[in-house]
Amino acid sequence: MTKKIGIIGYGFLGESLYEYLKKTDIKVCAIFNRSSEKTQDLPDALAFTEMRDFMSKVDGLDLVVELAHPDISRDWGGQILERCDYMPCSVAALANKNLKENLKENLLKAAKSGCTRLLVPHGAVVGIDNIYEARENWQEVTITFRKPPTAIDLDNELEGDETVLFDGPVTEIAEKYPRNVNAMVACALATVGTDAARARFVADRRMNNMLRGEFEFKGKDGSTLSIVKEEPAVGVSSPGMVTSIIGSVLRALQVDADGLNFV
Repeated sequence: MTKKIGIIGYGFLGESLYEYLKKTDIKVCAIFNRSSEKTQDLPDALAFTEMRDFMSKVDGLDLVVELAHPDISRDWGGQILERCDYMPCSVAALANKNLKENLKENLLKAAKSGCTRLLVPHGAVVGIDNIYEARENWQEVTITFRKPPTAIDLDNELEGDETVLFDGPVTEIAEKYPRNVNAMVACALATVGTDAARARFVADRRMNNMLRGEFEFKGKDGSTLSIVKEEPAVGVSSPGMVTSIIGSVLRALQVDADGLNFV
């Protein structure tokens, strides 16, 4: 049976996902993007600039993939989950909580009501399946991101080669830099939680056009794990994020990739 999906956001990641899926049996039935400029080459029946028009196409979909902004989950995530599975790639939304609202819990309630799934992509975190399997053992988790200033949403010009922008709980950094720390949030959700995981965010001119993620884990049994990854920046994202999102979509739809399939 052909799987059907909708895509919210048609920037670098959304377009890359769409172009990949065109070569598969997965059918993209609707794409939302605020600006029509980026979607002008798509068929009129496929592209929408109003979310209400996009939502009219959600019934009958197997999955909606969000690649736009955390606000989509806040404003529309519950309505989507009442009708189909939902994968918010702006994972920072799931760290959103205050006295009036815990968005992750609200979305989980909507998924339970709709008999659907809230799906968390692994955010290009290497080995997150194994990290998640060992989640009961992790005692301390520290995630450091080093990015060039051009790959960070900054209001002011920075001075010097290196500036520590944040050092504290993942919950707080998700509010301050929601478009830059999705992999941090995914890692925190898979381990000790967004309140307990420590985030460090460094603007580093010496990185040139490279992004660097440093993941440090300490276990209750004395075990340690260190993962370091560097890759080129494409805006606030990277080519590795494209690969990870495609993999997450295929797994969510239970579509086998070519070659070996590791379980």
